[in-house]
Amino acid sequence: MKPDSGSRLVPPPVYYVRRELEARETLTAAGLAVGAGLAAFYLARMMLQRTPIAREQTIPQLDERGAIVRRTRQKRPGTSAPR
Repeated sequence: MKPDSGSRLVPPPVYYVRRELEARETLTAAGLAVGAGLAAFYLARMMLQRTPIAREQTIPQLDERGAIVRRTRQKRPGTSAPR
C-alpha cells in the first residue's frame, strides 16, 4: 500500500448552517421576486410594442374606417424586389 499523499478532501474551516426563514424574510424575498418579474414583463412588453423606425415613402392615407391604407413600396432602381 502506498503512503497517504494528502489528496483527501479537507472540510472548510468555517461551516454555515442553514436556518429556517421567518415569515417576514420569506415575504420580503417573495415580494422582490414578484417585483423583478413584473419589471421584466413590463420591459419585454415595451420592447415588443415599440414602433419600428422606418421612413415612409408617402404620407399614409386613411380609409373610410379610419385605418391606414398600406401601399406596396415602389421598386428601387437596380433591384429585383421591393424593400
